[in-house]
Amino acid sequence: MTANQGIGDLPDRTFTANERSPLASGAYILVVLNRALRGEDNPVIDAALVHGDRLNLDIVVYSELDTTTFHACDRLCYFVLGAFRELAKTLALKGIKCVQVLKKAGNEDLLQLASKAAVIYTDEDYTYSDRQKLERLLKVATQTVFLVDASRIVPTRQLPENIKTTPEFRKAHGKLRKHYIPLRQEVNKSKIARVENKVTLPTEHNFAGYSDAALIELIEDCDIDHDIKISQEHPPTETEITARIKTLKTEIIEKYKWNRNNAALKHSTSKLSPYLHFGMLSPHRVLNEIESSNIPKSYTWKFRDEFLTWREWSHYQAFHLPNIHEYDSLPEKAKQTLEEHKDDERPELRTFAEIMSGNTSDRTWNALQKEWLNTGWLHNNLRMYWAKQILRFTKTPQEAWNTACYINDRISLDGRDPATYASMRWAFGDGKPGYSEKPIYGWVATKSDRTMLKREGMKEWIESRQ
Repeated sequence: MTANQGIGDLPDRTFTANERSPLASGAYILVVLNRALRGEDNPVIDAALVHGDRLNLDIVVYSELDTTTFHACDRLCYFVLGAFRELAKTLALKGIKCVQVLKKAGNEDLLQLASKAAVIYTDEDYTYSDRQKLERLLKVATQTVFLVDASRIVPTRQLPENIKTTPEFRKAHGKLRKHYIPLRQEVNKSKIARVENKVTLPTEHNFAGYSDAALIELIEDCDIDHDIKISQEHPPTETEITARIKTLKTEIIEKYKWNRNNAALKHSTSKLSPYLHFGMLSPHRVLNEIESSNIPKSYTWKFRDEFLTWREWSHYQAFHLPNIHEYDSLPEKAKQTLEEHKDDERPELRTFAEIMSGNTSDRTWNALQKEWLNTGWLHNNLRMYWAKQILRFTKTPQEAWNTACYINDRISLDGRDPATYASMRWAFGDGKPGYSEKPIYGWVATKSDRTMLKREGMKEWIESRQ
């Protein structure tokens, strides 16, 4: 059921997640942000403000970093806390109260805040970790919970069901995009009122005033994986986002369709995916920046297609395929041919520790794994080769998939994302079959590094990461 928020695209982005009624005695509207970690151009906050104006209630924004998840490590926790810090600073300028905590076993900050909220708003995303967070929220909520699509240009629920191919999706998405972009601009231009009711909260802790050193010290005291180090290459700051968007406009867009597959080139891709994944960056902001450039669309179409079609296509798939992260979700034909070859001789088997550290017989693969392990980010074209080769190093297709997902979820700043799962699914046969049946792979297409190594600077790039 859609909520009637009345401004721009908000009615089509907002849905009720349960059958509860608003809490008549509620003191505020609670906004729970899991991955839409930004204060500007955020439909979750916008929808809550509209509702708050109608009920004469202020909003309170809540976010928690769960340090109990299996993938919690220094790298991911630091990035999330950095995103919290930027969010808290932006909300402070807007006069909106913001509560941010570390979730440890037993703490009940969410329960306490939810108990006094008239209604709750939260961001809607579709991977298993996103769904788990929603399930937890619904268990503690005694009032209406609204889901708001804040991660996509076109709200996923507004797309037709049963889209099976990328061309079908491109056509449907393009049509709706023309409708929703002006509506989002209408919201951003409007002056949504905010109520000043000075609510009293059990805690008002947030990370706005924390230094980098303070965040690091906090992480060091957490019971998490300290072996996956903080990424120095991808700082979670608005300053870095602004710099990367500027580089996208001035150095990348015009040559993207020619340079995008060469990871050795400094400006082959935007490296914005970590910031999009954690919602620090609105997809509308990226699109607006592209549209505002003077570069002809004949040059920008490829980046637009990757950003608009392929990214949102992966989100659509995750919405309709809740177990997209599991081996069983792969196409039946892909699983069948992989299983038929699961007993094939595998002369390049490696232990998990060898795979994780990039110690295999494949020097190209080793370089990619070490780059990902050390920095938390890997060029998309390289990920395609990376994922294909794991089938060679593991005993079974199931083990290969589990290994790929574990590494993606644990070390990648943009892991646990529909786009990263979609990329791995392609590597495991969710696409065109190979031209011939091969050992280990069956009819799943293989991928060599021959073309990759012919690209300018790639041999040197590989050697520098051994």
